[in-house]
Amino acid sequence: MHRPVARAQLRALILASALLSRSPALACAQSPLEPFSSPLGRVAVTERSDFSRYDDGRYVGHVYREARLGLEASPSIGGAVEYRGEALVLEETLRDNRAAARRLDAAVPVEFVVEPGGGVRFRVDEGYPILRGLPDAPPRAALLGDRWVGEGVVVVRPRPAYPATRVDVLVEYEYAGETRYADRRAFSIRARYAVRYKGGDRLGDPDMTGSAGSRTADILIDAEDGSTLFVRESVDETFSYRGGSTVRLKGFILHFHRGGAPYDRARIASLLGPSGAGGSGAPGAGPDSSLGSGRAEARIAEVPAAEVPAAEAPATEAQAAVPTPGAFELVTGERGVVLLLYDLRFVADGDELLASEAGRLDAIAAALGRIPDRGFLVEGHSADLGRPAGQYELSERRAKRIVDELTARGIPAARFVYRGRGADEPIAPNDTEANRARNRRVEITVLD
Repeated sequence: MHRPVARAQLRALILASALLSRSPALACAQSPLEPFSSPLGRVAVTERSDFSRYDDGRYVGHVYREARLGLEASPSIGGAVEYRGEALVLEETLRDNRAAARRLDAAVPVEFVVEPGGGVRFRVDEGYPILRGLPDAPPRAALLGDRWVGEGVVVVRPRPAYPATRVDVLVEYEYAGETRYADRRAFSIRARYAVRYKGGDRLGDPDMTGSAGSRTADILIDAEDGSTLFVRESVDETFSYRGGSTVRLKGFILHFHRGGAPYDRARIASLLGPSGAGGSGAPGAGPDSSLGSGRAEARIAEVPAAEVPAAEAPATEAQAAVPTPGAFELVTGERGVVLLLYDLRFVADGDELLASEAGRLDAIAAALGRIPDRGFLVEGHSADLGRPAGQYELSERRAKRIVDELTARGIPAARFVYRGRGADEPIAPNDTEANRARNRRVEITVLD
């Protein structure tokens, strides 16, 4: 979401900053920072906040927040760029629990347009992304030490149960030279801005009356394509509310950006499938399939289980008549490559897996272990039997059980996010036991 400086009232500041002293020797040793813009295509953004929290001046704990955004940037009318996707919002937790698997709190849509002049217009705004209009490109090629000014918006949510609030900020940037990031040549930018909220956000927390504080940011830009690679914000802000209460957040926010090349999904599917395990041939595209929410998916392959024994004690006699499938089936989904696990054998009305599922779990863990650079979303689904509340609760417990089993087989727990979907997303009618067995499934998505 880069925005060039467009407002006339900032020009004087820009011209004045260009006169600030800099070392000619150092400037010559560094490549200039040319005006940049974000490339089109897939981008994944992970936002991680790590704060010490003080309520009314009293320290109450160290909290950790995370959201994972998957966005597609495409050209729009008149030279604008349209961003569409979703944010996976994880529940807030104590810092000491960061290494554990996290429950997914919400999946919210994200849709906005960046105009040619830099303006950002949201069509759907649930508070993500939390950093908007930053970083801003210099108006012309910048040498080491050059400064410029831009505008942006930061989104804050000091009270997790209340709406997010948008705060306009004026940002001063300074070009800090060349560096390296994950074996990539990058340009380093420093930024600073004050967060001063005086009301006016109709979508924000209605009880927030003001804010005071400042941020500094270290920003890395890809030297090859102008995309943002990484932003680290240092934060110390206090928010005030009606009635006189305050919330202070002190810590940092990390923003990790990653472009999603078109071949990534094919690469991941090949690692998950038989070829990734040393088998013959890469999985090929197959007939269309369908998952929940009406999403059209492409079936890739069915991966056999590694010596999956017959069920020892199926939950019901009807389930015993359902043929045992392979370890999983691969399809492509909106968020990435999906492993479909049909008819997992759990104890009736519980989350304990039957011993006969050990072979399938071994095969799944082996497949996921071949992908070291992605997170996994585990979603439990149930057949439409019984009370909806019970379906949600049971499907979540079963998703968490799969996470625990895979973690016990060597996959780091911090790579997992999980949730229960109940019977909201059937992929077959609930009219026969065979169809209910397909709905009674777990999906593991390799997030883009």
